[in-house]
Amino acid sequence: MDQAAIEYGQGDPEAALARYEKIQHRLESMGALRLIPAKDRRNLILNQARLLYALGRYDDALDRINRESEIGGGSNSDGRFLLLKGEITFRKAMKNYRESIKKDSRLLEEALHAAEDSLRDSLRLNPNDWDAKYDFEYVNFVRNLMNHDQQGKIKILMENVRVEQQRPPALPADLSP
Repeated sequence: MDQAAIEYGQGDPEAALARYEKIQHRLESMGALRLIPAKDRRNLILNQARLLYALGRYDDALDRINRESEIGGGSNSDGRFLLLKGEITFRKAMKNYRESIKKDSRLLEEALHAAEDSLRDSLRLNPNDWDAKYDFEYVNFVRNLMNHDQQGKIKILMENVRVEQQRPPALPADLSP
């Protein structure tokens, strides 16, 4: 896992993702994925999901997060997963809304509501997480604008949401492996 972090730090998220997947496949082939310490398993899966998110592969990232819930017994008690799930849901909603020919604000509202729920759950588990607080407030603000039919302000906000070409260069130090 250290080598994957080095590859990511060198600007090669695809190689880092391939390394994490290789580790996971090796553990699964030995039937050891459930046997390793839960913290290590969560970090492995969370790092994969973060890389997939950074690469714009939102559905794959959500699949990884949901897989950890299945392995862990059905519910996720790690606020980091819920924070990432909320961020992914938000980004995916923005991307789908921008790329759709017919702008369906109802679908956007539903996705934003799901993102807000994930972020709220993350804050319940980790109330001191400032990233979750900011993201929750931002999603809530966008939803309130939509409810008050302020399309001009929403358009400005949508244009300022970072697009795929502007991905962050590295994971924060406290979140990297």
